[in-house]
Amino acid sequence: MRWLRELVDPAKLASSMSQGYRFRRGVLIFLGAIAAYILSSVYYVENKLAVRYASPSIKLPSPPITEPPEVVFVSTLYLTLGFLAVVGVFAITIYFKASERRSLLPLLSSAMHAFIAFLVAAGLLMPLLVSLKPVEVSITYAELEEVKLENAQIVGVLSSNNSLVAATSDVLRSPKLVYNASNQASPLTIQSATARFSNSIVGLGDIYVKQLSWERIEFSGFNYVTEPGQVREPLSAIATISSWLWVVFYVGVACRRIYGVSSGTAAFSALASVMVLLIFGLL
Repeated sequence: MRWLRELVDPAKLASSMSQGYRFRRGVLIFLGAIAAYILSSVYYVENKLAVRYASPSIKLPSPPITEPPEVVFVSTLYLTLGFLAVVGVFAITIYFKASERRSLLPLLSSAMHAFIAFLVAAGLLMPLLVSLKPVEVSITYAELEEVKLENAQIVGVLSSNNSLVAATSDVLRSPKLVYNASNQASPLTIQSATARFSNSIVGLGDIYVKQLSWERIEFSGFNYVTEPGQVREPLSAIATISSWLWVVFYVGVACRRIYGVSSGTAAFSALASVMVLLIFGLL
């Protein structure tokens, strides 16, 4: 089938673009690749990854990256940034090295067509993910930054004088809430805490927490360490790296045919694209 040959052969796609940019099909492929990548990522964190705190008594929020809404956002951002990185490098090449001035629409279309690799990889990996054994990791250290707890109840010890504090506040704030499993006596610490009671605000300082509960929590940052350390599943990592290399190769060949850049220039741009992906942690 002609359209299938165009998907797997960038030279064929480049030739067919003389009759139209195939832009609509490229958009559909790109959106399909994002959707497939999101589905596989959400399935993995929902069904195959269990992240818990090393101390059973600690009840803190899960890392945002393990929540489906965050996974959707990160996955979309990941592929979009990679797309922009590759297109950006080749756009610069075309600007300086193209044999004639042409629209960048063929570049965008060929790049979106290249993401068929992610669509295929996600389809092939899904059966493997389903059969994969669940992975359990324990959070041994965590920092929540700029924490706001509404209707918070806290029992603990003030670090300034070792006195017991037990309070229920409308709002409890802290620039940093620290969990450290190695400190078995007081694994949870609220630093520089301030509490609002009705119309008054009281500075409590650092508190070694014994009990803590709230109705609502907000924070601006979440850094954590797990044991074992979280690493990408090997087959998934191989599929992702291979897909990016295919995208770069595909765009390089298409640009050489469409814009008349030399093979050496296309190869150099492909290498530069790989370097940009590595620098930004996308590869």
